[in-house]
Amino acid sequence: MTSSTRRAVIAIGSNSTRMLTACADAALSSPVRGREETRLFLSLNGDKSFEKEARERLYAAVLALQESARLTGAGEIKLIATSAVRDSRDAILLKAELLEKTGLELIILSGEEEARCSYLGAVFPYLNGGTQGVIDIGGGSTEIALGEGPEDALSLQLGASRLYRLCPIDQTADLQAAYAAVETELDRALKPDFKHPDRWLMVGGTGVALMGLLKGELISEYHPKDEAFSLNEAEEVLNRLAPLTPPERALLPGMTIGREHILPTGLVILTALMRRLSINQMAVTVRNNCDGFLFDWYRRAQG
Repeated sequence: MTSSTRRAVIAIGSNSTRMLTACADAALSSPVRGREETRLFLSLNGDKSFEKEARERLYAAVLALQESARLTGAGEIKLIATSAVRDSRDAILLKAELLEKTGLELIILSGEEEARCSYLGAVFPYLNGGTQGVIDIGGGSTEIALGEGPEDALSLQLGASRLYRLCPIDQTADLQAAYAAVETELDRALKPDFKHPDRWLMVGGTGVALMGLLKGELISEYHPKDEAFSLNEAEEVLNRLAPLTPPERALLPGMTIGREHILPTGLVILTALMRRLSINQMAVTVRNNCDGFLFDWYRRAQG
């Protein structure tokens, strides 16, 4: 397979920086994934700037993922960023330094663009299979997209790291304040007339970590099928995590290392959304906005 048939995207997220290399076809076949934990959102200081150490950690991660993309056959590589960079005062600086260090031009997605990428990443195997709903709980924002296309896409100023910074959950009593903060944002941002899709899918690290705890084993980024869970199951996991310390959470079978601090806040967002939107069951997918960006890139190239 020649490099011209494979493309890659590196996505700078609020918790981690991810890479996907795949064939430029409708199935995104022969995927190779990579991830570096960069925790960028929690590196934002009071004036919404990144410390130099955080920027250097990010550059090292992007360089490592860029090399991995090249070694796995990528002829073209795109670099995108989401909520943490979107919110920061350092976007221009990051773009300049990343271009200098990697030769890649950083594309900063708007909240709606991020929601559409998450939607496409989750649903492209189900296109023409009814209406779809996608929720992507990230570190700095939560994206919701609905319909076919999708028809509606929005980004909420809610994320596992953002809520952790505001309302860390160190004991069960902390859940009340966290839920109150989420409900305030949902009251502000959600439309009252959401239409129920035929299928709900969940994208992002919160969902993958939840599924790992439900199954009692780590979920690979190559997990072959979407895994269903219920609102009751998500609430049970949250109530199990809330009274534990982060080191105690890290010892649980199936716990994603690096999520022990922020998984409870991610689950507060998830369960609040499921209640608000009357979702009793949905499915976790390991596909994400990287898949959506590559699929859209392929689709545009087809005209």
